[in-house]
Amino acid sequence: MENPPLARALHATVEVGDEIPTEHYKAVAEVISYVLRLKGKLPGQNRAQARR
Repeated sequence: MENPPLARALHATVEVGDEIPTEHYKAVAEVISYVLRLKGKLPGQNRAQARR
């Protein structure tokens, strides 16, 4: 998954260890959800579903 605008915004405004600004919560949540689906770690999901 790529999200260059999010990456640029976070790089420009956030240091490691800082909180994510609220205006970026939804985009960051989408990235986290994508990664968890790939790893099959979302509740009620197995690896076969994650690959779809």
